[in-house]
Amino acid sequence: MADDEWTGSMSYARDIMISRSRNDTRFGGGGAAAMSARTLPGSVADAQSKGTSSPSGAPSEMTAYHGVGDGVELSDKARPVHETVEDIEITTSRRVWTATTWALTWWVPSPFLNWCGRMKRSDVRMAWREKLAIFIIIVLIWCVLLIIIIGLGLILCPKEHVWTMDDVASHDSPKDAYVTLRGRVYDITGFLNQKHGTSSYPAAKDLMVMFAGQEINASFPLAVRTACPALVSRKTDPSHSMYLSSANINDVTVFPFMHRVGDMASSKELSDQSFYAKYVVPTMNTFKLGDVVWNYDWVRSMHKDQGRYWRVINQEVFNLDDYFATVESPANSNSNDKWRFLNSHIENMFDDKGAASTDITDQWEKIPWSAQERKASYSCMKNLFYVGRVDDRSSVRCLFTNYMLLAFA
Repeated sequence: MADDEWTGSMSYARDIMISRSRNDTRFGGGGAAAMSARTLPGSVADAQSKGTSSPSGAPSEMTAYHGVGDGVELSDKARPVHETVEDIEITTSRRVWTATTWALTWWVPSPFLNWCGRMKRSDVRMAWREKLAIFIIIVLIWCVLLIIIIGLGLILCPKEHVWTMDDVASHDSPKDAYVTLRGRVYDITGFLNQKHGTSSYPAAKDLMVMFAGQEINASFPLAVRTACPALVSRKTDPSHSMYLSSANINDVTVFPFMHRVGDMASSKELSDQSFYAKYVVPTMNTFKLGDVVWNYDWVRSMHKDQGRYWRVINQEVFNLDDYFATVESPANSNSNDKWRFLNSHIENMFDDKGAASTDITDQWEKIPWSAQERKASYSCMKNLFYVGRVDDRSSVRCLFTNYMLLAFA
């Protein structure tokens, strides 16, 4: 044990001498000659000069030193090992990260890591907490991305059950039959196989399939008084026989059978003046899928380019073609006031000769009428002239999350 301690002290002495030798050589201090002239502390010469003797075998260990200037070499046994401890100042970012780590991993007690994880040292436990904190941050980032992709998209643009007329037109087979009626879409596939009609006029499946994929407003005409009871009095239409003329002359040929009240005495349902509200609406609601949607540019084209009476009010699309076709019909020239049951402001907004905007929401809101008149007029238009809504699935609001993800990418 004493020999080891002695050898260690000699190794330390050799390091000092080598360092001095290099300094001497660098500053012209004599190089190898100067080094060889020096006496190592604890060497044989040093021991003799002090009148002492070295331990047994010590001189042979000392021969590991060779005075050859900077080319001095030490044996591996004698090479010292130094450990340097550097005092580094703790930065603000490190303090923030440490606080964040503890905020995310406080629920894992240090005694648990000491006992179960065998992490006796505090720095090891802190390193483990930092890894756990990084994992938690990654999970939180993924959750935020999921909220942005799914949650925010549903908040800004809720899922809508809507169809375009092209979508409806693709469902035109006996096993997949869709129709639209006054702006709503219905799946009548199951209804095709059900018996209805009368014994004199049975509704054959083959005849009903021709309705598939189309708008069937013309087959279910609605009496004006039924649709607008607040605007058309009983005196004006005592028998619910006022029906608007169709602006599309093809409607009569496409739909040979009209569900018109009073046209079929043998039918109990069609003899009822409330036929539409009592039988048609409840039955069709069981097959309802959603609303028809229209591209705003297409609606604008109908207004500006084709001179049609298509307008938008609060994102709802109305078509007054039949109204103006009836008012302007020569057959009704003697009873023109009878058919002008809508407010004159509404007529002026729709009959603008293409000068105003297709979206007349602002003009609608500025009409000087009472709340009761507004409600009556809106109800009448919704029953008779509603054809669907504006398709906003391609709007900035609905595509916002897609744009944001594209920007992040």
